[in-house]
Amino acid sequence: MTFVAFTVPSEPVAFARSGGNGKVRFTPKKQRDYMALVRLAAHNAMAGQAPFEGPIELTIRAVYRVPSSWPKKRADVARWRTSKPDADNIAKLVSDACNEIVFGDDAQVVELRVQKVYGPIAGVTVSATVIQEGGDQ
Repeated sequence: MTFVAFTVPSEPVAFARSGGNGKVRFTPKKQRDYMALVRLAAHNAMAGQAPFEGPIELTIRAVYRVPSSWPKKRADVARWRTSKPDADNIAKLVSDACNEIVFGDDAQVVELRVQKVYGPIAGVTVSATVIQEGGDQ
């Protein structure tokens, strides 16, 4: 089984549309900086190993801190984050950042699971597994 996991210890950031200034398009700085953090964490986790080949199962867990303005009673039971950003935009940023590091291209991701939850420490945990022929892992 070929597997890698890593954590990005920072408030999750979602993929955003590129900004524009006339005909010139650009990626927002917050998104560029976060992609660089993901790429660094992925690079360190791969430890010089070549990008995975074949179909990939990608699991992303985005953890957000409970807002300090929430009452303690509400904060104690908070589990799932159902507000923005959208889970698919988080997945888009993370999978794009993993291109050519964890896998050759994010088109290799055939199975994707994204969770948005509340927790004590903000961050994103990513795991990628090569799916073996015959469905065995």
